[in-house]
Amino acid sequence: MKAKHIITACLLGFATSAVLTSCGSDDVDESISVIVDSQTPENDLDRWLKVNFVDRYNIEMRYRWEDNEIDMNYILVPARYENAVRMARVLKYICFDAFDKVTGGPEFVRNSFPKFVQLVGNPGWNASNGTYTLGSSEGGYKINLWYVNHLGDMYYDANWQQHPVIESREQLNDNYFHTILHEYAHTFHQRVPYTNEFNQITGTSYLGGSYTSVFSGPDDPQIYSMGFVTAYSAYTADEDFAEVFSTYVTSTPEEFQFYLDHANEDGRNKIQRKLRIVRDYFADNWELDIDALRDEIQERETHLTDVDFDDISL
Repeated sequence: MKAKHIITACLLGFATSAVLTSCGSDDVDESISVIVDSQTPENDLDRWLKVNFVDRYNIEMRYRWEDNEIDMNYILVPARYENAVRMARVLKYICFDAFDKVTGGPEFVRNSFPKFVQLVGNPGWNASNGTYTLGSSEGGYKINLWYVNHLGDMYYDANWQQHPVIESREQLNDNYFHTILHEYAHTFHQRVPYTNEFNQITGTSYLGGSYTSVFSGPDDPQIYSMGFVTAYSAYTADEDFAEVFSTYVTSTPEEFQFYLDHANEDGRNKIQRKLRIVRDYFADNWELDIDALRDEIQERETHLTDVDFDDISL
């Protein structure tokens, strides 16, 4: 607050000086402004985003660092230009183009997807519970995508050769698209609430923030036996709804069957009932077939190596 007072005082002093000077002179050229509007030169990515995001979907993606758009509760770094290019291309190819194919055009995304996407280079580390944040949404109008610089790293596995992250559907889903579609799901139920039947399936079993200490890890069988598809599903009913949607459409049939196979009969029944409600919710309220969406996303993910995600030529 002191800094603001100092700045204000300096401005007032400057204004007073300017007034005294102008009063003593009749030669002031009022057509000259002392305020200079500086603009960053437009580059290839800006032009590509204008055509493929702004014009087509009325969505703005920001990748340059802007303090007032970044969460100051974490130590974060900017997204590198080349990785912002890849994130923009991958987001359109896997997410937007899939919705366009299933819904018949860009209107669905244009009318429902948050209008502002902010890219950040690294994930946010949560020291209190040993987790890290990959993304967040703000009131249905903005999605923050973190860890974008990981798109420039190599994916290592003891049993595989080295693969760029961009070519691994598992890595893309784990680090980006599960999060993107989770946050996207929130924008729907914030506009049209899902049925109370969904809340009642798990009832009082939601754990809030304590889910990180209850489960031993992301593959703890207890997760599925309690009727959840992920550990984070146990946080609240809203998070559960978003997790069922995002997990289903980013999973192959075999991957989703894994959750059912590792649950007991009660947990399996709960997961299937939740999925039915989510499927009906999107069909009845948004005319969206999530089975067709899943098939389209999976089909696109099988062709990742066929796409040059560094190409933003128009």
